[in-house]
Amino acid sequence: MLKRAIISAITLSLVFYAIQPTFSQENKAALEQEKKATPTLERGIGQYKHENYEEALITLEKARQEDPESSLAAYYLGLTYKQLQDYNEAIPHLKDAIIYTPKIEGALIELIDCCYQLNRLEDAKRWIEEAESEGIRPAQVAFMKGLLLTKMDRDDEAISSFRAAKEMDAAMTQASNYQIGMVHLKGKNMKDAKQAFTEVVIADPTSNMANFANEYKRVLARREEEMRPFKATAAFSWQYDDNVILMPDDQSLVSNISDKGDSREVTTTSLEYNHMFNEWLGFRALYTFYWANQNRLSFYNTVTNGFIGQPTIYLDKALITFPSGFTYTMVDGRPYLGTASTSGIYNFNVGTSNMGQVFMRYQYNNYNWTPNSYYDTRSGSNLSGGAAWYLFYANNKGFLNLRYSLEENFAGGNNWQFVGNRVSATLLAPVTDKLSATVSGDAYFQNYPKSNTSYNICRNDQIYTVSALVGYKIFKNCEVQLQYTYVKDNSNITVYKYGRNIYSVGVEAKF
Repeated sequence: MLKRAIISAITLSLVFYAIQPTFSQENKAALEQEKKATPTLERGIGQYKHENYEEALITLEKARQEDPESSLAAYYLGLTYKQLQDYNEAIPHLKDAIIYTPKIEGALIELIDCCYQLNRLEDAKRWIEEAESEGIRPAQVAFMKGLLLTKMDRDDEAISSFRAAKEMDAAMTQASNYQIGMVHLKGKNMKDAKQAFTEVVIADPTSNMANFANEYKRVLARREEEMRPFKATAAFSWQYDDNVILMPDDQSLVSNISDKGDSREVTTTSLEYNHMFNEWLGFRALYTFYWANQNRLSFYNTVTNGFIGQPTIYLDKALITFPSGFTYTMVDGRPYLGTASTSGIYNFNVGTSNMGQVFMRYQYNNYNWTPNSYYDTRSGSNLSGGAAWYLFYANNKGFLNLRYSLEENFAGGNNWQFVGNRVSATLLAPVTDKLSATVSGDAYFQNYPKSNTSYNICRNDQIYTVSALVGYKIFKNCEVQLQYTYVKDNSNITVYKYGRNIYSVGVEAKF
């Protein structure tokens, strides 16, 4: 949805870019009048042509007072107001340039543009009809008519008008193809939009308009990638964890344990299926697999399988998703944890580079291993909710994410009932086209309201996590990754207080 907002902003700038250089041309009558201009008018025209619009405004106002019926003075004063984007003030002067003799043909084109910019569509339509009946600059009028019809959601007629414009004037080809691409994009006709933008680039690869068209092609390519029905990811990494067993900082509290660090090989895969039922409803199915094989501490070998189904509702500037699923984890070859969850997530655009998010989740955790006592039963429900904010930059290749969540864990045993507050931040920085860096920080505060039966105090944990990842693309869909993660748990119960460093090097491929 954010991409759609960015596209709208770029479109507006392209309207000015495509039209303005053509519309600033004077007709023959205007050129003839310039030869007979008064000194004041001549000075005002010179200031306008040198883009000194503030000075031109004062001078041309004076020229109009000296000769109120000068169509040339009215024309240039209207142009000056238009350059200052004061379209309401420009319109009456441009009308005078049409009414007085000699009639300035270019004023009619400028008048159409002013009405278009002010969204006065019926007025713009009326002036277009007058220009058509008088045969004034037919290619430019056809182009403006296409813009107007696009705004009126008459897309097929708009495309016909843009095609007529480029047939009448080859100089209008690139701008017309660009607008044809925009209309197809608006109608979600991605194939024809891509073809139109390709023709824009072919016409003049070095132009600003070609740069915009290339950006749209990149957006379309990313969207095609996102909407592929089948996708897969596979990753393999070697990791070293210096505290696999979460040994407390005070090692005297634990006896008969000498090894706490170990290396492991981690394999992850995912298979994804996407289907769009229509433009506002879609569905995503996802399977994930995780396997961690410890080289010495085999007791901690872990295998996890996950299944997620996610209906998605697409709104104009937002989307709502409902991911629900089940994960099943085995440790040391034995069933350890089954988790079922369902969520609701609402994402909404704010401007062209920000996105907000609110979410809620219900989860049930079923631990299979027998606890030491009834009070240590960890199985139970977990309810959480929160909000997040995304700031996108560098053409959406980088982002800053801030997130807060609140959860309550309703475990069966008193020792594992807690309320958690979590604050996190993530920054993705694209260094080059192939190199990126991601830094994240997380603070998780767990407060256990009931006294721990083993230590006779209420447990409070402050868990801090810092992670840094550097990725380098060796191919388009293949990346080498280096990652470091540090975890510190400052629990008020000493046996739960630990530190942990994890180093990782791996490769990830997308299919």
